[in-house]
Amino acid sequence: MKNKQFILVFICSIVVFSANALLEKKTKTQDKRKVTATATFDGYDAEDGYAFIIQEDEDDAESEITMFFTEISETALKAVNLKSDEMIGKRFQITYEITEYEEEDDNGYVETFESFKIIEIKKLK
Repeated sequence: MKNKQFILVFICSIVVFSANALLEKKTKTQDKRKVTATATFDGYDAEDGYAFIIQEDEDDAESEITMFFTEISETALKAVNLKSDEMIGKRFQITYEITEYEEEDDNGYVETFESFKIIEIKKLK
């Protein structure tokens, strides 16, 4: 009787460990970094989020990119009303966090994604 219980416990343990290993394989691995930049607010859209125009190279006027931030901290939301059209065209100093993560699909293909979250924002004069 004890052998049957031991075998049952052993088999259940293997199943649980295997399931945990499969779940861990599909979870995200994250790398976060913070960046501070001067940016011009370009508007808000419910689908795309908060759009800012950032000049990547200060010496090259054509190096502008538009970045979309889908997340924003409560502190930043309270500091400036970015859903107001009055803020479009205004310059800000923004500190944002870039989270880089990988996801593996069911076929074993790993894809890298980035998400951007505004941590702090300050209106420039």
